[in-house]
This record gives sequence, C-alpha cells and structure tokens, in this order.
Amino acid sequence: MMGPDHFREGERLLAGQPVSDEDRTERGVTETHWPPTTRELAEAQVHFLAALVAATAEDKYPLSVAWQKAVGW
Repeated sequence: MMGPDHFREGERLLAGQPVSDEDRTERGVTETHWPPTTRELAEAQVHFLAALVAATAEDKYPLSVAWQKAVGW
C-alpha cells in the first residue's frame, strides 16, 4: 500500500460503515453511514500516519529505496 492508498483507506474508515436500506426503514435512521467505531478511528490514524511518512520520505529522499526494503518490496 502506497501513501495515497493509506490516505484513502483512512478516509474510508473515518466515514464509518454504510447504513443498509433495511436499517433505515427499521430504525428510522436518516444517516447514510454509522459513526466510526473506536477501532476504526485508531486504524484511520495509523493509515494517515503512514501516508504522512510516505509523503515526507518521498519529498525528502526521492531516490531512496530504504522504505521499500524495510517493508520487503
């Protein structure tokens, strides 16, 4: 997973889980997504941090392959 992928995954996790049409009808829910859980918030934070690290590394060391070697690419 590259920096932009981590950012997109963090955004997806922050959006929460989609509310089904059935839940909307049964529970009278008007929102399109449930609020994110504590775990989803923590996972999103990790993904945003990874995206930040990737962006910083890419900017400061554009020719470095240390990150790829560290994660086994």
